[in-house]
Amino acid sequence: DWTLALEQQADLTVTAGNILDLAAAVRRGADLRLYMTTDTYEETIYFQQTYAGEGEAFAGLMSHHHGYSHCGAEVDQPNMSIFKYDVSGKFEQIKWLCGDVANDEGQAYPYGIFRWFVCDRWRVVYEHDADGNRLDGDLGELAHFIREGRTIQVGIRQLFGLAEDCQDGPDHISFVTTMQPLIQDGHARSNCDLVVVGAPKWPFVWQDSIHVAVMRPETSGLMTCFLAKPGYLPFEKMIRRRAMVWMVADWA
Repeated sequence: DWTLALEQQADLTVTAGNILDLAAAVRRGADLRLYMTTDTYEETIYFQQTYAGEGEAFAGLMSHHHGYSHCGAEVDQPNMSIFKYDVSGKFEQIKWLCGDVANDEGQAYPYGIFRWFVCDRWRVVYEHDADGNRLDGDLGELAHFIREGRTIQVGIRQLFGLAEDCQDGPDHISFVTTMQPLIQDGHARSNCDLVVVGAPKWPFVWQDSIHVAVMRPETSGLMTCFLAKPGYLPFEKMIRRRAMVWMVADWA
């Protein structure tokens, strides 16, 4: 079910697919993975979150990479890194260390090849504006899929800038992984995997702004959020409103 959407060489030339079609797939909610090679190893990144703007603007976000070493040495405590990859050949990385220390380790790394894969398996079930007004789809159908144990994801419009409640940046949608959908008080809601929130701009880097969020969006438009900057605990509770798209996976 995974198809090659784009292949780039080390100099970023495109040898298969095209960026515009890949960005359009991400904008539809497609799952995203990236295979890369180096002189010493190969790796494939599974992104827990995606960002899609207009045109060719897209990125894959790894919200909680677990590290077992630091500066080439083994460590007694794990660390957590937050990554962003796009087609620029550079990656963004914030490494959050024990003791509430956060290091910016983003760089342009000499990868040999980039292969972007998508799984375009999602279908829109329900869409609403920031006030919870229905725009498309059927809330009852969404509830049915939750009861049937189907896999649900939610796309949150204008997510970046959430901490400041700024929606003035470029139009974008960020799809996040859900792990506990509920039906309550006439609405669907879901606990989500860790969510990364960046600055309301494109292109963005973690130096512009970064927060890690624990959040529960719901079809009323409300989101209950706890946000923290890496290296700056505790979390701060915020209530926000956003337009959202709720989707169901047509296959596992």
